Amino acid sequence: MVINGEEVLREYLASHPQANAEWEATGKLRVDPRVTAIGSMLRKAGLDEMPQLFNVLRGEMSIVGPRPVTEEELASYAANAGSYLACRPGITGALLTE
Repeated sequence: MVINGEEVLREYLASHPQANAEWEATGKLRVDPRVTAIGSMLRKAGLDEMPQLFNVLRGEMSIVGPRPVTEEELASYAANAGSYLACRPGITGALLTE
């Protein structure tokens, strides 16, 4: 990611209405201007997930569980935030249900 990512994102969304609509709807961009060429290669190879594997080995995450979210994203969970926080974060983004 670029160093001044938030500023780059703001400028990109201001000048690209279609990308702004995509960001508002999903909080993600198919073409993210903050990702560097090396970062793009790491993502394509799946190597950007390696630090999370170390977190699993340290016991801070599990393989299966909800992806970690920011405080802003957690606010959108409303009444379900407690259920989310009761789970250990995981790499897959999936929840095991009984």
